[in-house]
Amino acid sequence: MSESKGDAQALMPSPEDIEQYRRNGYYISRRILSDEQISEALTGSERIYRCDYDEVFPWSGNPRVDPNFGVPFTDRTLSRADGYASFHSLGLRALARLPMISAIAAALIGAKEIRYWKDQLIYKPPARESGEAEGVTGFHQDKRYWPTCKSDRMITAWIPLQDCSTTNGCLVVIKGSHRWRNNHALATFGERNMDFIKSKLINTEGDELVEVPLELKRGQVSFHDCYTIHGSYANVSDSPRRALSVHLQDGENRYRDLSFLRREKPVFQHSHDLICRKTAKGLPDYSDPEIFPTLHRVAAQ
Repeated sequence: MSESKGDAQALMPSPEDIEQYRRNGYYISRRILSDEQISEALTGSERIYRCDYDEVFPWSGNPRVDPNFGVPFTDRTLSRADGYASFHSLGLRALARLPMISAIAAALIGAKEIRYWKDQLIYKPPARESGEAEGVTGFHQDKRYWPTCKSDRMITAWIPLQDCSTTNGCLVVIKGSHRWRNNHALATFGERNMDFIKSKLINTEGDELVEVPLELKRGQVSFHDCYTIHGSYANVSDSPRRALSVHLQDGENRYRDLSFLRREKPVFQHSHDLICRKTAKGLPDYSDPEIFPTLHRVAAQ
């Protein structure tokens, strides 16, 4: 989608949108993606599933970085999440690194710089083929998977590759849950018992638990705070649901060394830590331009 500067500005969140994002923990964009961009991303997803990569890297075959590298996706009754998909598909890379998405992210969190963090290509099969539990993504907080990140302002752009509704398993967020910071157990992406998560694991800190389905039209993108509790229910439509989840970091994010928590190192290791360059102290460098390219920067005044 090609816009003039004025058109692009019209697609940015308003001050009211930004205030609501910071209060509620999520935002739905206007239509910012073209049919052509989505079509190329869908084609790219199929190439990923065939392991027909547009580009490969020294770490592309390392199952410790992602277990699906080099594994064809043939059983479409199963769910699947392919990490680093945008590195291996140019069509998906065009979405993950789209300037409009990073500009919106910067405006929502008030950052002067936005860097890529990670992406996942997510496939949710129809429940009639897989059974209802198969397609459920458990309520979780993204930040619980990133304990070595110092920043609390990280943000996720969730890009559906078709219309997304409650019928085909749209993203569901819990309103205002980004303010509930005492939820350390919510590394529960793979837990399919949503009632268990809601009744036993989520600490609402006395607030009401309000689920909000983020129903999107093709071309729209949703954004959520790294602490916003979110997940998705089963896909009860007749077609698979595909989405690219793009995680973004602000320019101030740095690696937090947690090795002091026990003698054996590291206490926690992200897949990034295996592939990015190291600092002078030998720690992962989360500003490595090869792995974490800068996608948006506000020009110095």
